[in-house]
Amino acid sequence: MPNLPKTPVPRSLWMITYADMVTLLLTFFVLILVMSSEAQNNIYRMVNLLLRDTETKLNEYVKINKLDNYIRVTRGTKGVQLTISGEYFFDINSAEITPQLRPILDNVGSTIQQSKLLSVEKDKNLRRFYNALKKNNRTLNVEIRVEGHTDNWPIRGGIYADNWELSSARALEVVKYLSSVSGISEDKFSAQGYGEFRPISDNNTEEGRSKNRRVEIFIDADIAKSNGS
Repeated sequence: MPNLPKTPVPRSLWMITYADMVTLLLTFFVLILVMSSEAQNNIYRMVNLLLRDTETKLNEYVKINKLDNYIRVTRGTKGVQLTISGEYFFDINSAEITPQLRPILDNVGSTIQQSKLLSVEKDKNLRRFYNALKKNNRTLNVEIRVEGHTDNWPIRGGIYADNWELSSARALEVVKYLSSVSGISEDKFSAQGYGEFRPISDNNTEEGRSKNRRVEIFIDADIAKSNGS
């Protein structure tokens, strides 16, 4: 049998196999990324539902007690927001928690304390959510921020030098009261005073100034890396 000449193997043939392998690896990593993104999306959907549940309960309290003219519950980028009229619940130039404000803050503190936001680890109905957080080395951080605001009329008399001090004092007093009545850890709270510098209405009218005198409570939750990760 005659010896047939050998057909030379193209030197670039190995690149075809290599390209196939790279394509498979890319497909695998894209699949992993998609699965990971979907898991993250589901986690954030659950956080949104927990915040919505808290918002609903606070809205029910406001409506049942006919406080709509003095308290507004909304949902924004900062979480669940309660806007409380400072005109009705604080004395002029004072940061003291009045008897009219105490039952409202009692309910707010109780609602937050009993909300599922703070019981993810213990609530058996949220076990899958808690396990998903652990699997992704994540934890649920809950934050309660209180912001004080005033109109632009200058302070006359009293112990506060200006509206900035007054608004900060009111925010801090609300934080202390909420932490005390709810038993929620102090490290979840923060307070900030903005004085007259973040108005929501026209300070040139009495109606506008009335709207600007307010305290805002924000209840928010976010996903963060676990300390042990």
